[in-house]
Amino acid sequence: MPKQSRKRKSTRQIDAEDTGLTSEKIRHKAASRDECSDDIIAATSLESNFYYKDLFKNIPQQIHLDSGVESGTSEDSDNQELRKPAWSDEDDAGIDVGEALDSQNRKLPSGGINDRSNKYSSLLKHKFESIVGTPNWAKLDKNKSEDSDEEILHTAGFISKPSASSLPAGSIEFKKVKDLNSETYNEGTYINAIEFHPTSSVGLVAGNKGVASLFAVDGKKNNKLHSVAFERFPILCAKFIKNGDEAMLGSRHGHMYIYDLMSAKALRYNLPPGMTHCKNFVVSPDSQFIAVAGKWGEVHILSSVSKERIALLKQDNEVTSMKYNSEGSLLFGHSDTGEVTIWDVNTRRVRHKFLDEGCLQGSALATSSSNQFLACGSAQGVVNLYGMEDALKSKLPKPRKTIMNLTTAITGLEFNASSELLALAATDIKNSIKLFHIASGSVFSNFPPFQSKLGHLNCINFSPGTGYLALGNRNSKVSLFRLKHFKNY
Repeated sequence: MPKQSRKRKSTRQIDAEDTGLTSEKIRHKAASRDECSDDIIAATSLESNFYYKDLFKNIPQQIHLDSGVESGTSEDSDNQELRKPAWSDEDDAGIDVGEALDSQNRKLPSGGINDRSNKYSSLLKHKFESIVGTPNWAKLDKNKSEDSDEEILHTAGFISKPSASSLPAGSIEFKKVKDLNSETYNEGTYINAIEFHPTSSVGLVAGNKGVASLFAVDGKKNNKLHSVAFERFPILCAKFIKNGDEAMLGSRHGHMYIYDLMSAKALRYNLPPGMTHCKNFVVSPDSQFIAVAGKWGEVHILSSVSKERIALLKQDNEVTSMKYNSEGSLLFGHSDTGEVTIWDVNTRRVRHKFLDEGCLQGSALATSSSNQFLACGSAQGVVNLYGMEDALKSKLPKPRKTIMNLTTAITGLEFNASSELLALAATDIKNSIKLFHIASGSVFSNFPPFQSKLGHLNCINFSPGTGYLALGNRNSKVSLFRLKHFKNY
């Protein structure tokens, strides 16, 4: 702490002495800084009773969790031309040594560089160079062709951007942070949906109490932005649609709700004829279509704009899980007999079918963002990992890996954004979750943490950049973990 105090004192001296400002200018700048600080504090305060439209402006876009500096380069037509200062202050250039010393009530030995008629900026430059020297990146006598972005990143106190590296196997670095819904815990005993906003650091949590809440995700406070409650409407499924402008909330009833995030208003839509519930649906990657699982193997395709049905797909048996591929051109559907049906979204016809090896009853599906893998989970606790090409060609594809680390029905399957991780979870037994490392074909031995109290997990999800992993249980809580290997939200 003493070291920090001396550092702050030194900073104040630089503000007062080295800028060479008169007393009035110094006071003016200090007042300006105070006003800016107040504005920032006011702008970032979050009150739950404000409209979401106002709060949403203050939530950062997908953030880089570890601060760094992005560098850029620019080309010049004449690389041999000497460099010029990037910035200069006209006010500083007009201040003499005598004027600056008088305003600061200071005295220096007379003569030489300290002569009262000299420019104060020259005195400061001489003082700095005599103590520190001139860094290579600040030398003006270098040619432009000799500039180096890496050099300035290392010598100016910044951290150079590390090269991308793959996720190591064996164990994973993580940190348990504050529960995502720690400010509420009132979405319901069963947390049925956790969704991360596609462009902003905002999380949506919904449960069987009929309450949906929005939180600003930072891992420290996770401030609540807004909550909306629906009477006698247990939320069983929730997704962001229209690129995050709306949230679709479904239940076992014959209607659904669309919550407009910009206006903080909820609209009720009756389901099209033939649809009796909306408790299991997925949204296409382009956010144009919504696939809703119906009865007797039916899949209803709705428009995300009009919420009307535009197509009806059919498979032989009851649909237990669905997923679009990363391009949105294919829709996969698992069934209660272990058969997987693949529809072509453009032609709206069945493209292929195959049997999930060893599966008696399908329960979960996941597709990787790289479009390389398809994961199928069963009610027997087995997860088969297929190559996408194998799944699209063979009626009896051979899994590249069979994961048997869980013993009860798989209820959650999610790939992370880089297709390096597969999270698999089961509800019936407490703490039943594993993180599977795809490259090595093994699970991480240190997750979940020893003696963790995650409860019966009902839903799981990764944030868009895999910076966070959220786990919703049947005890009103959403546990949040920071995965340290991934730097983006």
